[in-house]
Parts: sequence; structure tokens; C-alpha cells
Amino acid sequence: MRCTKCIKHLSIFSLIIALIGKPILVFANNIAVSNVSLVNRFNSFGVNNPSNYIHVKFDLSWANSWRWNSTSGSISYIGIKTGGSGYTSAPTVNITGGGGSGATATATISGGAVTGITITNAGSGYTSVPTVSFTGGAGSGATADAYINSWWDAAWVFVKFRVGASNPTFTGVNSSGTTVTVTSTTNLRVGMPVRVSSGTGAFAANSVISSITNSTQFVVSATPTTPLSGASIECIRIWEHTRLNNTGHSAPSGSTIDAGLLTPGSTFNATTNPALGVFIYRNSAGSGNNTFTNTQLRWNYGANGVADDAVVTVQVFAIEMVYVPQGSFFVGDGSTEQLAQFCVGNTNTTPFQITSEAQLTLGGTSTANLGINVAPASRDGGQPEDFSSATTQTLPAAYPKGFAAFYCMKYETTQGSYRDFLNTLTYQQQATRTGIAPNSPAGNGALLSTNNNRSGIDIQTPGNDITLVPAVYACNVNGNGTYNETDDGEWLACNWMTWGDVTAYLDWSGLRTMTELEYEKACRGAANPVSDELAWGTIFSSVMTGVTSGGTAAEISSNAGANCNAGGTSFPVRVGAFATASSNRESSGASYYGIMELSGNLWERVIPVGASTARLFTGLHGDGALGSDGNPNVTNWPGPGTTSGYGFRGGRFNGTAFLRTSDRTRAQDPRLLRIMDWSGRGVRTAP
Repeated sequence: MRCTKCIKHLSIFSLIIALIGKPILVFANNIAVSNVSLVNRFNSFGVNNPSNYIHVKFDLSWANSWRWNSTSGSISYIGIKTGGSGYTSAPTVNITGGGGSGATATATISGGAVTGITITNAGSGYTSVPTVSFTGGAGSGATADAYINSWWDAAWVFVKFRVGASNPTFTGVNSSGTTVTVTSTTNLRVGMPVRVSSGTGAFAANSVISSITNSTQFVVSATPTTPLSGASIECIRIWEHTRLNNTGHSAPSGSTIDAGLLTPGSTFNATTNPALGVFIYRNSAGSGNNTFTNTQLRWNYGANGVADDAVVTVQVFAIEMVYVPQGSFFVGDGSTEQLAQFCVGNTNTTPFQITSEAQLTLGGTSTANLGINVAPASRDGGQPEDFSSATTQTLPAAYPKGFAAFYCMKYETTQGSYRDFLNTLTYQQQATRTGIAPNSPAGNGALLSTNNNRSGIDIQTPGNDITLVPAVYACNVNGNGTYNETDDGEWLACNWMTWGDVTAYLDWSGLRTMTELEYEKACRGAANPVSDELAWGTIFSSVMTGVTSGGTAAEISSNAGANCNAGGTSFPVRVGAFATASSNRESSGASYYGIMELSGNLWERVIPVGASTARLFTGLHGDGALGSDGNPNVTNWPGPGTTSGYGFRGGRFNGTAFLRTSDRTRAQDPRLLRIMDWSGRGVRTAP
């Protein structure tokens, strides 16, 4: 195997860190992948054996990265999940695991239940959440979580490959039904679009290779409209997602690599449960520039069905993420505003605590149930929900509730990253994931023809619907027709995105959509709710009115002190634009964990709790591959054409309404539109 053009892929995002007012600096930066190559092939398992592998080698860097731990890795808080029953004396608190030692605590009881835990020694050296258990006291059932207040930024890194140096072409091709006979199926791949270039026969529109039968035959997705007889055909090369190993990677000095399996928590299998990417992050507390050189990821190319002597092209992609640790948190902020926000039961405004990933009851009147403080019919906009004080529903255990650890994209999807996504798709996939046909003239916008509201992705080179050559897209927010300049908006949040666009991007990346419970966790973290708070933990906001250094990596608000894009502009701004070297959580608009623009800029897409289709969502991740039509194909994701099961949180640039962390006005709002202030970001269940 050799790499013909191991592409240097530059994914540029700005990185802002601002953690709950702690004395940690916040910065903006770029993330870059460079010096990509393939090294250290191992094919001793046999010729073209599925176990053969090679390493994808590259350098990875981003400025002002960080990892924050509580002092010396000590435990900062232990929260009760369930009080249990039958305790006649205080049980012993046991703290085990987590890599540290020395932590001790005592319990207090009332009415036969554990009602409080006091840390008597915070311990040291904890690098992950230890387990808390109880013994003695004559009772049972008490459970609790320990918090070490450790989180970090990380790069989610994944690899795409393409087989062959040119599109395979054949002459003298015949077909029978959906079976096509050629001289050799070498370098053919499932998913390749096919076309007749000359001779007798015609493939059905949007036909692709659906399976490869043997060395001379393959099957297409639809019966040719005219059988092929002595025809000449072309098969269009496609980009595919690599199947990485769960071990055997080489982490640079100072870093940790965690493999992200297709199904985290299940047994690794190179074919059915591979690693779709890895998280790379600091292995100890600190901040500053990361320069991770000679990173190596073990690619099981044999499991991808790639031959030992194949010619491949490789691209490496990186997305900045933030680790959100496991633990309890509150939803709802106790406000009296009529926002249908979460609360205990349906008759008060007491915030509800999520204490596990266990099944929940929605609605009803019990104080054990997750309710809303206003009946759905009283809400302003959005669709009605199917639970209330009179009607209960069940939120299954498999629906992600935010208690378990997850990674969240630090920023909304950027225009540069959506451009890169489009440039790996087939012509038909591009046609689905854009608002303008890929064969439109150069200079037309990708998501809408006129690039309104700073939507700056253009067609640079038109595609061809006859030869099936996909378009080439580029950033051009300054509108001068010179593409991908430093002020062309790669760092701007990507607007005009449909639900299908967002979910397709996440499927392609190996990520998934967040639930609305995870959204509140990402905003509020482990802190107690503040009435009417925004993502940065207070009700204060200073709205930006314009930008300077527009479209560049240095774009900032033109009015000093702004921390939010909401109501003062008519467009999205650079992700992380409100942070400086001296800003804190509030002044930079950061969430508890340092995630940016969860209030304002563009709407966040979420899976709500109040629709039956949404409650089918089990948190499955994208597998890196879209359907041939360009749509995501993950089980129990609300589909792009459905009108139920997804909605919005967090507000947008063209108004101050809906910004609050607990505002659920549009949580159930599945409109099939392309709108100027719609975007999204993804999450991933932690390894």
C-alpha cells in the first residue's frame, strides 16, 4: 500500500477557554493537521488478510490548549443520587478507584435515608471519577457520585481514505438484472456511483455499487433502465471512513489517546465495532500550546477491505471538543417565566436533578417525575408535547440524559468544516446537502444562491450531473471571488443548515446529536441553577453590534465588553469571538465547562423529550458513512424528512429571546426549512 497524495488537511477553529470564573486564561487559536503519511505496515497475517494494518502518521497542533483538575486531583464534591432506606445509623462511605488515594467522607442520615455527605479528606491524585459506595448502617440502596472537577479540551481526530489513483473505467460491460459484469472488480468499492459513458445501456438515476459479488461482477442499487451490452462505464471514486484499532496507537509525549468506538462500552471488533476516531488531549493539568508531533493511529485497512497493494489517498480531520464529566446536575432554573422549563413534577418551579441514566417518568404530579412548569398549550411557539400533569410518558434508560460523561463540540459547526465535509461527498450527496445544485455556475452559494447573512460557502468549481464529477466548494464570505482567503470566513458559525445537514455532518464525523438534557448539562455543569441564567451562569449579557477584522481568525466584536451575539447583528460571527487573554466565563460567554456560544449566535439542534419519535433516540453514533442520497442512516435518529423529534435550544443572533439555558420554547420544533440562524453541533459519549 502506498499513499499517493496524503493530503495536509487544515481544520481551523478558534479555541476559547473560560472555566466557571477560575483563574484560567482564555484564548482563540487554530487547530491544524499536517505532515500526513502512512508508515509501519503490518501484513504478516497473510495476503489481503482482514487483520492487516498500517499507521496513519501526522502532526497535530492547537494553541492554548488546557486541562483543568482540582488541586492535586482531589475530590471536590460528593452528591447523593439516592438516599436508600432502613438506615438506623450512618453507613460507612467507601471511595475506591479513580487512580488516586486518601479520600474519606462521612454520611448523615434522616428518616432512615442518607441525606448528606461530608468530605473529611479530599485525597489526591485522582485522574478519573472514583466509585462511592456505602456499607453498614442496617439499611440499603444509598448511592452517590464523586466529582473531581477534571475536564479538558481534546481533538476528535478521524481519517478518510479513497482507493485508486483515478476512477475505474471499463469497456465491453454487460448486465443482467442488477448484476454487472466487468473485466475486474479491483479498486471497486461499495457506494461508488456508476455511469455509462458510451455504448448500449443506461443505469438508473443515482445508481451506486451496492455489493461486489466476485472478481468480475458487482451489483448496482437499481436495475439499469436499459440493459448494458458492450458498454463503456465509469465508477466514481468515493471517500470512506477508516476503521481504526482500539489499541496500538502512538501518543506523542504529554498526550493521551482514547479510542472512540462505534458503540462505546461494547467489545471492540475491527469490523462491527471499530474505533471511528480518537480523542487526543493533555495527560496532565496545564495550559498552553499543543504541538503533538509524530502521532500515529493504527488503521485496520484489511477490515476496510483494502488490498495490500492498493493505492490510497488519505485525509485527516480534527474537531475541537470539550470533556463533560459524569455526574448529577439540574435541569430547570426555578424561574417563574412561562417557558415550559423543566421542574419537579408539573405544579411548581423547583429544578429537577438528573442523578443517573435510569428510566424517567415524564409528567404526572409525583415529585419523582420530570415535569414542565407550564402546560404545552400555553407555550409561545414550538409544537405541543405529549406529557403533562394529566398524561405521563416514559423516557427510556437508553435515551442519553447527560449524567454519563460525554464530549461536546466546543463550537457550532463552522463554515470551513462544512466546506470540507461537502468536498468529500459524491455529486448526489452534495445535491442533497446543499440548497443549490452542484452544477450551478461558480460563485453561487452552497446553502443558498445569494449567500445572505454571511453564509460564505461558494461553488468554486461546478460539478457535472452527467459525468457525476462532484463540485468543489470554498469559503468566500468577502464575495470577491478569490477563494479561501484569510478573511473568507472559515471560522464563522455555519448558518442556513437544515436538520438533515446537521445530522449528516455528525454521521460523517462519527458524532451524534445532543439531547436537550445534555444541552443543560453542557451549559450549567455541576453548579446550582440561577434563575433566568444564560449559558455563562448569570443573567448579564452585553450584546455585540458589529465586528472588526471581519471574516478572519481575529474577528471580534466592534463594541468592547460584548459577550453575546443576540439582537445586535443580522449574521453569525466567528466562533469564540468574545474571549480574550483576560476574559472569564461570563465576559467570554462560556459555559461551565468552557463550551462556547451555547446562548446566542446560532440555534443549537437537540433531541427533546416530549415526542415519541425523540424518545426512541438511544445515542447511537454516526458510522462515518452517509447513504448514497446524502442522508444520515443511523437507527433511531429522527430522519431529515420527519416532522417530529427534534428542535432547538439556546437562541440566535437576531433576538434576545430564547437565550436562557432552561428556555424550552422551541425544544419541539421540527420544521423542514433552511433558515438564516439555524446550525448545530455534535457530541459523543465518552469512551
